[in-house]
Amino acid sequence: MASTEPVNVPGPDATPATGRRPPVVVAAVLLTIPTAVLWLVAGIAFLVVTYRAEGDAKFLLWIIAFAILGLCLLLVFMTLAGMRIVWVGGPNMLRAPAGFTAGLLLVVLGGLLLFGKIEYHPTMLLPMVVGALAGLAVILLATPPARRWLAKQ
Repeated sequence: MASTEPVNVPGPDATPATGRRPPVVVAAVLLTIPTAVLWLVAGIAFLVVTYRAEGDAKFLLWIIAFAILGLCLLLVFMTLAGMRIVWVGGPNMLRAPAGFTAGLLLVVLGGLLLFGKIEYHPTMLLPMVVGALAGLAVILLATPPARRWLAKQ
């Protein structure tokens, strides 16, 4: 008996399963390395700041510090797992952590514009650079060669 299911025939522009990884995918994965490093350093830095804090309610700060460390480690895990999945050609799992980090860039830029003038604060430089790199990675993963690479199973 014949099957009634449609048969998908790849077109001439389809990337073969053994094809080379597109340069945009390589660039996107390399651009998200600072994202993982940023979140790891941010979680550890918050623990150091909490350790050096003084006051009566320091135990509340420790609860907040471990919650923030957990969230930062979750973002590190999501970024590293997304990098691996995108590298081998699975679904685009870098969209969430890279998009969240790119959102930091928008928050910093919004804060700059909210004050009515553009001021430079050294603490704003790192989120702006890493957020721009993460935003560029998200854009690169939306290109047609990257989408073909990510669509292969």
